[in-house]
Amino acid sequence: MHEGKFGMECAKCHNEDSFLMLNNMDFFDHAVTDYPLEGKHLEVDCKKCHVERYTAPIDFTACTNCHNDYHNEEFADNGFSPDCIECHSLENGFGYSLYTLEQHQLTSFPLEGAHLATPCFACHISEDDERWTFASLGSVCVDCHIDIHEEFINASYYPDNNCVTCHINDAWDLVSFDHNLTDWPLDGKHVEVSCKECHFEISDNETIVSQNFINLDTQCASCHKDIHNDSFAIDGVTDCNRCHVTDSWFPEKFDHNNAAFPLEGRHTEISCNACHEVDDGGGEYTVVYNLNKLKCIDCHQ
Repeated sequence: MHEGKFGMECAKCHNEDSFLMLNNMDFFDHAVTDYPLEGKHLEVDCKKCHVERYTAPIDFTACTNCHNDYHNEEFADNGFSPDCIECHSLENGFGYSLYTLEQHQLTSFPLEGAHLATPCFACHISEDDERWTFASLGSVCVDCHIDIHEEFINASYYPDNNCVTCHINDAWDLVSFDHNLTDWPLDGKHVEVSCKECHFEISDNETIVSQNFINLDTQCASCHKDIHNDSFAIDGVTDCNRCHVTDSWFPEKFDHNNAAFPLEGRHTEISCNACHEVDDGGGEYTVVYNLNKLKCIDCHQ
């Protein structure tokens, strides 16, 4: 009945009590059948597959003939799931995937930047039941990332809480936001300042204490210390822009001829600190600009 596939020595497999009773089959060479065993299949006990009798026909046209579809038809196309061998191998079993980066780039979510260095399980293992999931993961940033800004950024600059409005895939610290779209365009040295210097309060261990993107004061003194000790304050406000530009602290906009003591003759050659001395006001060193010395005798003997 075996058509000579297994030789003529029936006693190798059968015993005299019944042809349905089989001897120990560890010696049996499965390679002579229509389904040679390879890889992990070599470790499977015969009775795992041959449940009724060894010679009963077994359908082996698809992996799912024996294995449950762990993925619950996530990869099914027109109701048919692909064969497991497309992603898994007999040598390594189901714990190892042959799915390549090149294949992932053909999906609806090609990997770029830091996503390329992210391990598969970080996105595809569900925290709820620790199962691998591949379909319906979501493709917008907040599907995976916590929105640390919440209501701190005006919605007009942050549509749909989309991180790529400001950030790029390479790293969170690399920001591509165009500050010139706001009411306070950046120029000069301000362009070189990192976002967190103005918008975040950072603790010693580099955690965010607070953040502010909406109600920031744009007066110079709200960020910069007034080293002139209110010498140039008008109505209680010191506007650095009257003398300085954002490229440097050099007072290139200041014109001494608009002051109470216009400079003429040899006075134009004198350095500023020859007249404007430093005052130690209880440990606070301040350059004195309001001299109230307008007569010659105030400086010359």
